[in-house]
Amino acid sequence: MSLFNVCSWWTAQCGDTTGDYDVASLLCTRFGLEAQEKDYIIVGSQSGQLSIYYPHANEFDATDLLLETQLAAPILGLYAGKFSGNVRNENINQLGVLLPNAIAIYNVQTISGLAEYGAQLKLQLQAEHKFQRVAFSMCQGHFGQVKGREFFCVVHLDGTLTFYEQDGISYECRFPGQRSLPAPVVYCERTDSFFRFSATWHLQCYSYQDLSHSLVTKSSYQPIWSQCIGEGILDMRVIQLKETCSYIMILGERNFISLDDNGKINFILKLDYAPKCFSSFVVGYYWEPGARLITAIVSDSAKLHIYEEANIIWAAQWQQPSPVAIQRSNVQSIAGSIVTLSATGQLTVGYLGAQPYQFQVQPLHQEELSFAQAHKQLQQLEDEIKESVDIRDMDALNQQAADQVRLSFSIQPEICDDLDTLLLDVPADVAVKELPSAKGFLKLKVKTELAELQLVIQTPSGVRCSQDTLSLVDVPAGTSREISLDFYMAELLHVHSTRVEVFVSFLSTRGIPRVIQQSAYLPLSMFYRSCQPQKAAGIKLTYTITSKHVPPKLNTFFGEFLEAESDTHALGLQLLCPGLEKLTEVITVVAAKNSNRLRIQSDHVETFAMILERIVETTLQLDSAAGLLKMHKKKPKRGVLNRCVERIITAPFIPIQPILHRADVHYETQQNIRKQTEQLEVLWQQFKTLQRELQEQSESEPKETLTMQIEANYDHLILEGDKLVEIRRDEQRQRGDLNCAVALAKWIIHALNLEERVVNVVNSVLSVPVEDWTELSWEESMAPGIDMLHHFGPLMRSKSTSTHGLLDGNSTKDIFDYGRFRRHFATLFDRIVRLASSTAESEANAQQTAAMEQPTSDSTQQPTQQQQQQVDEIGSMQRMLGNDQATTVGRLAKPNLSSSLEAVEDEEEYDEEDLRDTGYRKDYGPTVAGDGNEQQQQLEQQTKGKRSEWVNEDFELPTTEELFSDLGIWW
Repeated sequence: MSLFNVCSWWTAQCGDTTGDYDVASLLCTRFGLEAQEKDYIIVGSQSGQLSIYYPHANEFDATDLLLETQLAAPILGLYAGKFSGNVRNENINQLGVLLPNAIAIYNVQTISGLAEYGAQLKLQLQAEHKFQRVAFSMCQGHFGQVKGREFFCVVHLDGTLTFYEQDGISYECRFPGQRSLPAPVVYCERTDSFFRFSATWHLQCYSYQDLSHSLVTKSSYQPIWSQCIGEGILDMRVIQLKETCSYIMILGERNFISLDDNGKINFILKLDYAPKCFSSFVVGYYWEPGARLITAIVSDSAKLHIYEEANIIWAAQWQQPSPVAIQRSNVQSIAGSIVTLSATGQLTVGYLGAQPYQFQVQPLHQEELSFAQAHKQLQQLEDEIKESVDIRDMDALNQQAADQVRLSFSIQPEICDDLDTLLLDVPADVAVKELPSAKGFLKLKVKTELAELQLVIQTPSGVRCSQDTLSLVDVPAGTSREISLDFYMAELLHVHSTRVEVFVSFLSTRGIPRVIQQSAYLPLSMFYRSCQPQKAAGIKLTYTITSKHVPPKLNTFFGEFLEAESDTHALGLQLLCPGLEKLTEVITVVAAKNSNRLRIQSDHVETFAMILERIVETTLQLDSAAGLLKMHKKKPKRGVLNRCVERIITAPFIPIQPILHRADVHYETQQNIRKQTEQLEVLWQQFKTLQRELQEQSESEPKETLTMQIEANYDHLILEGDKLVEIRRDEQRQRGDLNCAVALAKWIIHALNLEERVVNVVNSVLSVPVEDWTELSWEESMAPGIDMLHHFGPLMRSKSTSTHGLLDGNSTKDIFDYGRFRRHFATLFDRIVRLASSTAESEANAQQTAAMEQPTSDSTQQPTQQQQQQVDEIGSMQRMLGNDQATTVGRLAKPNLSSSLEAVEDEEEYDEEDLRDTGYRKDYGPTVAGDGNEQQQQLEQQTKGKRSEWVNEDFELPTTEELFSDLGIWW
């Protein structure tokens, strides 16, 4: 921090406070209007306002503003010089104003004032030159070392130079080499050359003779010398310090550089601050030996640094905001004053003084302390903090948020066919299908005053809402909104869910955020239509309705497809979207006549997700309406079974191969997208290289070969771009298919007879909908979660695995291994099925043990009745599907994991080898045969020392609590 301040002598606020100002908006010069004249201060804003000031005293007065006018275009630069040939007085200068499409030359005239009003200035337009290109900056000088006349050169945005002479002659030229970026161009009178900063961060020197003759002779020319600067520049000036040399002062982004006019670097000063502007000047005359080069640099922290060549000699703090332009000027009573202009138009004339920089602490308002008032304020603050951050009772907070904003959201169960596809901008390929739509209604009422409210409607992939967002600011109490919504298909994709969620987030006037959520379900008739049921299918699932309050009839779940009094036991549904012509996607739902089981079967994985969602959600909703199901959101305890099983349960079967096939196709498409993107990047680099070579060629060289190469490269680039667009369309369709496959697995796991912690963890890892990013695919984002489930927790294969070793081994793998992910993904589903099957088997063994304790007569009659009932039920379900060749059997067959029709009624058993694979083995108690005791003793001797530690003394299967008590990670 500096010890001194920059003393302010005169300050004024420019009239245009909203206009932008930059380094070219300030000019200090003399016009030669009087004998003892001082410098005028000219300010031009980018909004077109031009002001001329002439300070008289150390305070701003109205007479200091001599001229203020509004031009029709933004002002890009201000310049003073002899720009026309009719100026006879050597001391008179003209004012040049650079506009985007023209440069205006004005003669400045003075108008004497009456009484104490002071003098004024008047601008007389001398000449105006129009441009065909947009201007960037301008430089002036005695081009060609002509005495008594001054020319100017305009730099355009495309790098073109336009030279203007006093007699009206103008011509254009271009710099050779690569396309130039807009940068300052300065003129050195001693060497009659121009200095230009190229796009490659090189400072290049061109003679005026080469530039002026390049358009006439059509010859190519090269820079006289080139010097690498290595960074972008902010500003550049030319100062003549000696008779034999001129200095080029460059303010870079991080360095201050000085070169002579021959390209030799004098010094490079590394700056430890971010510079904004600078001004270099010579103290004395350049032909005198004692001339000094002084530079003033302003930093972004409003500090002024004064350097003599590369040595700092002074530093001071600027009290105003950091200026964007600085110049040295001679005003009344102060020679060598510092004139600065801020970005908001604050114009200041200051000087360097010894006024110390003092940091004064603001005085404290010490008032008499009232303990009662302080306690009251402290209590209010504590209440506000508790209200905003206390999360101990989330139910109360959610209820409070629901009371502040009342939200009502519903979707009509009837579909509509009168959708205005033109108004809603439905794509043509979707509008041709004439798919049905649904209508919804949303009502919002605000009870308390809110600072901000935002409403977002989230729909499944492929479904769009007519209005999905709503934002309100400064919402008064009592505000209400009613919105009618249309839900329609916007893309021909497979939809994985019918759930539509509404999120309302709002901020109270105290800044406390709250979020409320509601959901509703779209009608299935928007996605399916009834058709003939299928007799056979490749994928078959079985659900059992265990609730007594949910009638296991098709009319309970699919009322929009059946009549109210219909007693149909089989329903076929055909998927409407995407509506493939060569493929009909049909799913069949069968309800058993004599039991509470439902069979869902289809050949396509994409048809299951919405049907299973309707069955499970309807069952839970009906039980919740009866007040019997209490699914608390609290963290479940270990050992507690899935509470959803008390209402609905499914057979332990997951179609692993179809799910993995969707993941394989999706990952392969992701790899194709990356390869196609890399190929496009290579073609794009080739295209830019060819363009650069074409620009570097002279006009006399043949260009037909390069032109043909550019056209061929461009056609190839367009072709590969179209391929990338088509691959991305395929990726979008495959993402929808993968969504349906993963959602199918989640709905099956949701109704399995497993520990509730296992169900919650697995469902949280299987993320839906599938999201892909530029650098990370869905498979790569899922891999850590699947890997953790593979090695830790209840789904771990072996309890002896080292936790630290697994973590260290996985941390060293930087390249994603899809084969490993696929194996873990398949193993995860396999272990879930095995674990659910072992739980069902343990329950069956318990029932069998209880049946053996009953009298012999009962044990012989009960299986016969149960077996006869199952045989009748199987035959009835097969007759419903038209299978006349089905034969009834009198014994229970071994179940099949593919869930055939016979497996619906059979008790499922697992092989002993399957149970050993999960980490424990199953041992049975003593046999009932006569020599059973001797066989049991021999078996114990054989297994002595090899007995699994999972088997207890009572020969019972271990519970989940016993089986995974020592894992160290609690789920």
